[in-house]
Amino acid sequence: MKLVRDEKLLQKAVRELELGNKVNLDRIKPVLCRCEKGELLSGPHIRQRYLYFLYSGTIQIYGVGLDGRKIPVNLAKKGSIIGDVEFCSARNSNIFSEVAREVLCVGISVTEYRNELENDNRFLRYLLSSISSKVYLTSVSDTPVVSVEEKLLHYMERECPDHILRGVEPATLALRCSRRQLQRVLKELCEDGRVRKTGKGIYCLVE
Repeated sequence: MKLVRDEKLLQKAVRELELGNKVNLDRIKPVLCRCEKGELLSGPHIRQRYLYFLYSGTIQIYGVGLDGRKIPVNLAKKGSIIGDVEFCSARNSNIFSEVAREVLCVGISVTEYRNELENDNRFLRYLLSSISSKVYLTSVSDTPVVSVEEKLLHYMERECPDHILRGVEPATLALRCSRRQLQRVLKELCEDGRVRKTGKGIYCLVE
């Protein structure tokens, strides 16, 4: 991770991520970070010095089963937080966050601002929402009894901005299903009126 000394870009990222709605920034100074492909931002052996809010690029979130098999959990999107699980635990979690494509993140130092964060109700509410979603995705990602339809609807409701799925490929990785399975389920949901197709690879969850 390298710090980017570009105040104008940092302020632009803070605005676009609406970070002020997630964290009280009155006493916190965020920084802009660049991370390269293959870099691990969180994991069992990593001391979590920062909370990262993804601004651009791609981060793969995955767990590792008892047999050593990688279990995909999600692809982090713009605005996703990395380090939330670790922030809440005295021990590091077994969840890995690996950069799949070079990313820019807005970082908040945990070592410097833990006290402010722990007393920020705005941040704690956001943290609860983020972690509950990750726990659900982790629990169902390797459970065959949970249908692709159920996982997809939860994914669109909790993980997609404005409940809009943009691109089939990221969803297949997050839901651990094939492209054919996902397209079949999307077709059925469109026919049922629960999802509406608005463009190529773009689907909107019907309220």
